[in-house]
Amino acid sequence: MPNGPDRNYIRLCAAINGFFDRYGHWPTRVRIFPEALEDLRDHVFSTESFQILTSKLDMVPDEAPMVAEDDQGNSYSYGESGFPLTRLDLDAQTWIGITPDGPAMY
Repeated sequence: MPNGPDRNYIRLCAAINGFFDRYGHWPTRVRIFPEALEDLRDHVFSTESFQILTSKLDMVPDEAPMVAEDDQGNSYSYGESGFPLTRLDLDAQTWIGITPDGPAMY
């Protein structure tokens, strides 16, 4: 389990990558612990980067350990499934188009 300052970003990418690996398309939202969402917004990403993230995905505060979902009822839970085993040609970081750049990254 990742534990550095970008741990929630790594978990987010794992949920998104796992979803894509399983279903072949990107999720539309991620259910996420409120504290983890706050960490991403306030420490991991700049305001501009967080806006890019939320333009790609609805980030839904919930008592869920990084669950990527779509509108058809498909889901991938990082908390249950962990990191996907497949290496993707196009991964979540590339699809989202941002990397950690907030205050915690300095």
